[in-house]
Amino acid sequence: MDLSKILSPHNFFQQVRLMLRRLTRGQDKDSKQVLEEQLYFISPLSLDAPKGDITQVTPLDKQRWQVEVAAHGLTGALGALPTVYTEWMIERYYRHGDKTAKAFLDMFNHRLHSLRYLAWQKYHYYAMAEFTATRPLSQAIRALSGVATSTPSLQQEQFADLFAHSVRSMLNIETWLRHRFAVAAKVTPFTGGWQVMDPALCCRLGEPTQTLAAAPMLGSVYWDRQSHFTVTLGPVPMKNAGLFLPKGKHYPHLWSHIREYVGQGLDFDIDLLIENTSNIITPLGCGQLGLDICLGHSEGAGQHKIRLPVCREGK
Repeated sequence: MDLSKILSPHNFFQQVRLMLRRLTRGQDKDSKQVLEEQLYFISPLSLDAPKGDITQVTPLDKQRWQVEVAAHGLTGALGALPTVYTEWMIERYYRHGDKTAKAFLDMFNHRLHSLRYLAWQKYHYYAMAEFTATRPLSQAIRALSGVATSTPSLQQEQFADLFAHSVRSMLNIETWLRHRFAVAAKVTPFTGGWQVMDPALCCRLGEPTQTLAAAPMLGSVYWDRQSHFTVTLGPVPMKNAGLFLPKGKHYPHLWSHIREYVGQGLDFDIDLLIENTSNIITPLGCGQLGLDICLGHSEGAGQHKIRLPVCREGK
């Protein structure tokens, strides 16, 4: 692998980033380890005006590369040390071939430029994300949104703004379902549903303590409008409708996600709006009742709505 070509001569950080990407490809090593073991930064032994931040990349032994950095080093035309030090080391090199002092200072140059790059990478999250398995701001975004300890389905930083509010709105759940399952979603509130009454609150024959004047109702169920809503998905093409049916891969996740979002105390139904653009007669044994075949006269192509059966945990 040849890295001697300078890809970003005027930007030290981008040059190192591109080199690290190629060096870490196919290696089970951390970028910091590769930066320390396979790259070596030096300052130029020259007083010529540099043409950029990176002036030369030369190969060393065992897949190691020497990167000559013109700026922010100790020696050279843009070095931090006085010019007399660079002049003295140039004289030592050309008269006696001695680079001992330069090699000594390059140890500090390497450490200095390594820390420069790591500090830059820390605050440039796109560069950090290239070398880590997790997104740099994932944990911080989940913590600020209040879902760091919630269920895994709610720990999604791309939807953190939907879960950050204390009040869970219809618009947010519609947005979440639309992006999560790639289908249009609409919530209809106050559709009502049957609720089971606690037997202790029912009026029963033979129970003298439960009189008609004291017990609130007759029977064991009641119609509750305010704690029930309906989620309508679709229209969904016929070929994709099976994903939301009981044997489809979206069916259990759809129910669990909505339950986790609304919490306890609210009940709901899910209606699936299926779009059928064909009017082909389906032979017996080739379709599914309620989906693409029916008993009796068919209304032809169009849309029809089915109510999904309730998904019970463990069933």
